[in-house]
Amino acid sequence: MRYFFPLLLALLLVVFQITVPDIIFSGKIGVELSLVLVIYAGFYLGFIEGAILSFILGFFLDCLTGTISGLFTLLYGMTFIVAALFSLRVYAEEFSLIAVFTFACSLMESVLIIFFYRLIYGVNMVHDIVSVFIPQALLVGILSPALFKIFHTIEVLLNAGYTKSAERF
Repeated sequence: MRYFFPLLLALLLVVFQITVPDIIFSGKIGVELSLVLVIYAGFYLGFIEGAILSFILGFFLDCLTGTISGLFTLLYGMTFIVAALFSLRVYAEEFSLIAVFTFACSLMESVLIIFFYRLIYGVNMVHDIVSVFIPQALLVGILSPALFKIFHTIEVLLNAGYTKSAERF
């Protein structure tokens, strides 16, 4: 159950991320909650656990969006590794650092998506940078500190049943 429940939450997060913004904003803009979770995993989870979570989030997103096969799995894996390496060098508790790093990761993901769509489909999406991708990255960056707190609360709730009491030496 300890391993099944986070997978279920990851699937629900991806489904929520895809459906709710489409209903509210008519598909014009979306909030990539799963990207923020991947960055959170890079900052705070162990390497194996975070890598598995990033892979699963990318896989679920690839399956549900119907984009280039494996695109989000690749991007989320790369984002997790960058976040994990970045967290070794900085103190990742400041809200401004979290917001700026998440904004940069979201913007980099958008640039890579544009690159892969151009490479594979021949679609030029450069004109969408100002109208879609930058506002989306700003929104994700602004919301990321609050989402980090929510993810931390969920992590504490999930691990609360598995804490060990202090033993005498």
